[in-house]
Amino acid sequence: MTFEKASELYKRGLNYDVCIHVYTKDMVYAYKFVQEEIDYLAGRMEVKEIFDDHIDFLKGQEIVKVLYMNTDYDYLKKIEDDLKDITGDLDVSYSSNRYIEFNHQGVNKGQGLKKLADILGVDIKDTIAIGDNFNDLSMIKVAGLGVGVQNTVEDMKKECDVITKATNNENAVAEVINKYILGTN
Repeated sequence: MTFEKASELYKRGLNYDVCIHVYTKDMVYAYKFVQEEIDYLAGRMEVKEIFDDHIDFLKGQEIVKVLYMNTDYDYLKKIEDDLKDITGDLDVSYSSNRYIEFNHQGVNKGQGLKKLADILGVDIKDTIAIGDNFNDLSMIKVAGLGVGVQNTVEDMKKECDVITKATNNENAVAEVINKYILGTN
């Protein structure tokens, strides 16, 4: 993502009740790093809290993505509508029932799965993708078998080939491996 686009998303994000994340290749920076988010990310990734109303210190660095965090999904949807004037050239998705993600257009899990299959010499129809939220949708659609876990976002379930009995916290991946790869379920 260009610095200019990331900076614009950052500045616009200051107007919302969100924790803003800016991802570079080496670090995640967070503005309004609220305790709920600190607790949620504990042990998952290193995050550096920032306090400025700009990200000029990142000029010249490769910015991977920007995301906003708020646990109110409807609120995030309103933000998406508000930002349509600047997000037409981005991939916008949702994850973990708390994030709206902004990525460079074409940078998504579906493209990643295609690239990985190509590198490994695997036909895309022989792949399986498993997910639970809209940031997984591109990969679920491109995979030979697109699997949603039991607690997949309701609006996304119709896009999946199958839905597991288990949730993402209850061994859904093992369920898929056993049934579709090992044939033991």
